[in-house]
Amino acid sequence: MSNLIGIILALIGFGVLIMVHEVGHLVAAKKSGVKVEEFWIGMGPQILKKQMGETTYYLRLLPIGGACVMEGEDSEAISERSFGKASRPKRFIILVAGVVMNFITGFLILLFVAPNVQNGQVISPTLEGFYEGFKYEGEDGLMVGDTFLEIDGYKINRRADVDKAITKGAADGKFNIVVERNGEKVEIKDLAMKPEIEDNGRKIYGLKFAMVDATIPMRLSLAFWDSVDMARLIWDSLGQLVSGQVGVDQLSGPVGVTAVMSQTVQFGIKPFLQLLAFISINLGVMNLLPIPALDGGRILFLIVEAIRRKPLSPKLEGYVNAAGLIFLLALMVYATGNDVLRLLG
Repeated sequence: MSNLIGIILALIGFGVLIMVHEVGHLVAAKKSGVKVEEFWIGMGPQILKKQMGETTYYLRLLPIGGACVMEGEDSEAISERSFGKASRPKRFIILVAGVVMNFITGFLILLFVAPNVQNGQVISPTLEGFYEGFKYEGEDGLMVGDTFLEIDGYKINRRADVDKAITKGAADGKFNIVVERNGEKVEIKDLAMKPEIEDNGRKIYGLKFAMVDATIPMRLSLAFWDSVDMARLIWDSLGQLVSGQVGVDQLSGPVGVTAVMSQTVQFGIKPFLQLLAFISINLGVMNLLPIPALDGGRILFLIVEAIRRKPLSPKLEGYVNAAGLIFLLALMVYATGNDVLRLLG
């Protein structure tokens, strides 16, 4: 697949995720009786413009943003259909609707792609057997047919969770494990399990897991927990950024994201869709951050208003959101500069 086609697909994919987010706001606002004055997909120069009812719809050149402009959103309420005149529960639903749509989109993509499913089957967290030389089998250890439920307090929902839990395991190599055995919960304390079986030049624990049919409930569960894992990864990355473990120079803007997406297309549509799901969930998590101009910032204002039991000054809120927007645009310009420098080598 050519680089040009990859870039086009990346731009379309990015634009669709932004559209999904803004459509969430649009539908929630209209269902709540709030007047939507303008609806944008993209930013920059206008390509198309269409008036439909009371809302003007715009398609703009750059698929790096969008907007659902409601009456009285950053100013004094003009009419009873202004955003500020809506009840707090309605405003909360409107603000969170975009994020919810991004999470749902990521989940649906993962449900469709089913990265863990192969030939209609999936590896379960149930033990089918052990490699030769495994020393921890028996009533006081692990047994064939055991289904992992917890490892050192880490809940096991899928086969992949076993690896994560063991990787995060105790420094002394002892594990507290809860399994389901013959329909009962069994707790195995201080199992001193070590990766000491040779397999193609690497040390492994020697566990063999059973393959089971990927039923619809199982596919739904896998897609859900894959979505949760992606959200956790994004949240952990933000924590590393705040703590200084990762530098701000590692941030990527729209150019870098588009470049990665276009490169991923070269490996096939399935990896591309998985990345699209990750970006959709990323947009959801990022928009929940309590930063002015983002949905999370507006939700924070709404919480403060609920605590004070009276509205904040629309003018003050507008100024704070404008400052937040300037900060975000500056950060985007900085990240885009990093992207360009990386592409230039």
